[in-house]
Amino acid sequence: MKELKGLTSLRGIAALAVVMQHFSTTAQEHCDATIPSLVPHGYMAVDFFFVLSGYIMCYTYLASFESGPWAASYGSFLKKRVIRLFPLNVFVVLSLVLCGFASSALLGRNIFFGALSYPFDLLCNLLMLQGLGIGRNINGPSWSVSVEFVAYILFPLLSACAFARRRWLTTATLIVAVGGLVSVAAGLPRLALAADDPLGGGARCLTEFTLGMFAYRAAQSSGRATAWLSSDRAAFGGLAACIALLLLRVDLLVALSFPFVVLTIALNEGRAQRVFSRPLPYMLGTVSYSLYLIHNAFRPAELALVQYLHPERLSRAEALGFAFVGSLSVIPFAWLTYHCIELPAREFLRRKLARREGRGLGQQA
Repeated sequence: MKELKGLTSLRGIAALAVVMQHFSTTAQEHCDATIPSLVPHGYMAVDFFFVLSGYIMCYTYLASFESGPWAASYGSFLKKRVIRLFPLNVFVVLSLVLCGFASSALLGRNIFFGALSYPFDLLCNLLMLQGLGIGRNINGPSWSVSVEFVAYILFPLLSACAFARRRWLTTATLIVAVGGLVSVAAGLPRLALAADDPLGGGARCLTEFTLGMFAYRAAQSSGRATAWLSSDRAAFGGLAACIALLLLRVDLLVALSFPFVVLTIALNEGRAQRVFSRPLPYMLGTVSYSLYLIHNAFRPAELALVQYLHPERLSRAEALGFAFVGSLSVIPFAWLTYHCIELPAREFLRRKLARREGRGLGQQA
């Protein structure tokens, strides 16, 4: 299956936006003046992840659900998702626990996370249940991965509704998805989508994941509309509109623009695809999961280092510099965890799964 490199690169850019948003918040802790975020409303990149995931899951797995036995396809799908997400999560959680113990011993306080109830909270984080309100979260950003796994569990049901032959059912599903997202935003000022609690965060994930599935459905149609959507004009126009909406800081409108951005970049085979297939953004996309999961541990560690080296409060320019350099400093470590932890573990578990499935087929024969 052809890799959609443009979407991989956009995922990397989105992950870096989250990192820059979080490091901007960290820099503010050591600066008396108010500093702007390096990326306005960078947390909206999480909403982009949800939309993108809905599209990619359909692109990668929908055909197997439509052509093969449902139970076998579903089991294989969930196993592959576990292999993709869990190994790095386990590594990061255990690393954070060790860092917490080291911090308590050296500094007299745990700078990485608050008090936990062992072993319950540790087990919940290892199983990625913390985003569902089960256990206290050790690694803040991981809440979104936790709730996204719920979307994977519901993927057959969501795809059955989004790709139903009965038009009334697909229309109703789209209305529910858009209406659900609107209802989440309506509860906050300026239609914000900042909720990360189990209910609000879960609603953000499921509605936007479904919108990503509808973007994939639109990609499967043909005609003049699809031809225009695949043009550079549509791709760059969609990106420009999305950036403008980000600057306006109306989260709901930004989120509703994401399916269009994903669709146009996925369909494009012209200049936009070439721009987003270049080595640097593509590398960011390749290590985006590592970048997203590990960066939170660097924030308190680098802040403690800056406070030790520069006890006086930072000026606005110094704080912004710290946020920028701190964000970029995580990238090499993300590259290392991807190549040394994430990729080897994924390939090892895939081989084991393939051997097990091969033995199962042999026994059936």
